[in-house]
Amino acid sequence: MSDHSEQSSDDSVHSGKGAERWLFEEAREVRGLLFSVVGLAVAIGVLIVFQARLLATACQALVIDGAAVDAILPLAAVLVLLAAGRALCTYIMENRSAAAAARVKRAVRSRLYRKIQLLGSAGLAGGETGSLVETVTKGVDELEHYFTRFLPQLVLAAILPFMFLIIIVPSEWRSGLVLLFSAPCIPLFMILIGRGSEKLHRRQWSKLSRMAGHLLDLVAGLPDLVISGAAKREAEVVAKVSDDYRSATMTVLRVAFLSAFTLEFFATVGTAVVAVIIGFRLLSGELPLGEGLFVLLMAPEFYLPLRNLGLSYHSRMQGVAAAERISPLLGKVAPAGFSGTLLPAPGAPAITFESVSFRYGGERGGVRNVDFTLPSGSVTALVGESGAGKTTFARLLVGLARPESGRILVNGQDLTLLDAESWRSSIAWVSQSPYFTAGTLRENLTLGRPDADDDEIAAAIRAAAADQFINKMSGGLDTVLGDRGAGLSGGELRRLALARAYLSPATLIVLDEPTAGLDAESEKLVCDALHNLASGRTLLVISHREQTLSRADRVAEMVDGRIDRIITPHEFLSPVAGLV
Repeated sequence: MSDHSEQSSDDSVHSGKGAERWLFEEAREVRGLLFSVVGLAVAIGVLIVFQARLLATACQALVIDGAAVDAILPLAAVLVLLAAGRALCTYIMENRSAAAAARVKRAVRSRLYRKIQLLGSAGLAGGETGSLVETVTKGVDELEHYFTRFLPQLVLAAILPFMFLIIIVPSEWRSGLVLLFSAPCIPLFMILIGRGSEKLHRRQWSKLSRMAGHLLDLVAGLPDLVISGAAKREAEVVAKVSDDYRSATMTVLRVAFLSAFTLEFFATVGTAVVAVIIGFRLLSGELPLGEGLFVLLMAPEFYLPLRNLGLSYHSRMQGVAAAERISPLLGKVAPAGFSGTLLPAPGAPAITFESVSFRYGGERGGVRNVDFTLPSGSVTALVGESGAGKTTFARLLVGLARPESGRILVNGQDLTLLDAESWRSSIAWVSQSPYFTAGTLRENLTLGRPDADDDEIAAAIRAAAADQFINKMSGGLDTVLGDRGAGLSGGELRRLALARAYLSPATLIVLDEPTAGLDAESEKLVCDALHNLASGRTLLVISHREQTLSRADRVAEMVDGRIDRIITPHEFLSPVAGLV
């Protein structure tokens, strides 16, 4: 048990170091902005020194030299200018840090999006959707605090105390020794407390990911939960998970407050010791008032960057915890995909599967040793029981998954040798749950063809039998849909997806249950439109509806991931008709 704990601890340390190394690699991409932050930090330090020196000189002139107030008004004006300059430099430095963070976040989020596209469902198999969403959204946002708070304070803590010490020692070397020997206590305790709190941060992030995944599952299955009367029970589970997360957050905050108290204690004690030394030397007459005040004013400024670094250490741990989730995802190796630049031949393609196999994991699902051909310009219906591999077959066909063995030929050319963008532009995919973004009907319909005019859109809508409900909407094509098409029924969304396929320039159309959820009249209209859609195109229709199957040229039946037989629609439907 002890060995296991030590091993887990070592793994956490190594993962933390790797995550921080990845963060510094990302910082190199914005080194220009970060160098400007360093320059501004030096400028701020110089302004602080001049400000303290002028203030000490003014007090010396008033108290010791007996100068009139008018005589030090120029010094006061310069002090105001220095304070304004310091504030301006701090503002610009924070702006530069924010700009660097924004650039890193944008770059990381874009890379994550591209990586997820490359990985696809096969590369992400076994991963929790909630955790993935949390990583891409909140995880990337957590990087901002690392670049806007921790890194700038790290630069200030590395430069300013050392610079201040060089200036203080000639004026009062005893105070300089106090500052020199007390300063390491702040980062030392910061690191000691930080090591313990890093585990708490990882635990908190893990709880947050689990809670996000649980909530995502509940929202997706809310109708089933309500119907089965389990909604209240699940609400209690959510309350418990939320309370666990609250407890974890409060634990992290307690550690953060403890670290802040420790840092303030050492800084306060160090400043107090310097004040005592300055006081005794002033009483003995060994030190001029101006020099003493200058050192006394510089002592808090000496500790300030170190204190701020300690306070921003929490931001470092947030960034490292997020990087521990982001960097492994970016480091995943994508499955072999499109590697060529060949352009698909114009016209309806002929597709051939040669001993194609693919599995998502486990013993069920996927396809096995499929040998099958979709003739050019044909309408093929794919049937089979749930879990037979129909959807997997379609995903392989459109390139959303890659065969583990075998190959797919398009007009005799290996699919992986085709240019990815050109191939995808020649495909239209209508899934069982078509995706719609929050936006107008027009924006969703023209997703794959933004240059379509009103006449073309209207023709596509009529062909998909979607004009009946769109004409009843007050906003028409400018009607705004909610997220995932909220505001329309499942059947209406299916017809919109068909209209989008009509509108596209695709020559290969894959439809997964295109008439599911439609009444008999709408199904007939869609089936009639499928005949027009097939002109000059190759269609694969996954369906179990008799009327849809009757419009196909042939029917391919899948059983346990294999193509069991290929027959005519009449041969497939006649036993059913005979039983009825």
